[in-house]
Amino acid sequence: MINPKLFGDGRTWSYGFWKDKNSGNWWLSDVNLTTEDDQIGYWPKELFDLIRNSVDMIGVGGIVQASPSGVSPPMGNGHKPTEDVNAAARVMKLEIVDSNYKIQESDKYKLEKLLDSAKCYGLKDGKGIVLFSYGGPGGHSCGI
Repeated sequence: MINPKLFGDGRTWSYGFWKDKNSGNWWLSDVNLTTEDDQIGYWPKELFDLIRNSVDMIGVGGIVQASPSGVSPPMGNGHKPTEDVNAAARVMKLEIVDSNYKIQESDKYKLEKLLDSAKCYGLKDGKGIVLFSYGGPGGHSCGI
């Protein structure tokens, strides 16, 4: 979920990244479950010469940076993860497109916590279809 203050909604946003099998370009889409996906844009295949055909690992991450005033912005939906997996922003249902362009759901992952400001942000292993939850309110004195 994107911070509702930004878009005025509580919509769950789903994004897809994939390699087009004809052009070889890498596409980004807003994945819609009820309508056709919205194509956001693509990266030319030439930018990804090290992953022409496949990858052994994928990663998901995020970063926030304080403004010149020293105030760090919110991350995710502005809430730190708690026992309630629905309270904070979350990553759910990781699907991978295999070499035959078939969608495979991944249930294997390793959460490597790279968190340098637990005062303002959090990262927590998920439960069920939630892989992990993350976020926080930001604020003053969030630096390392």
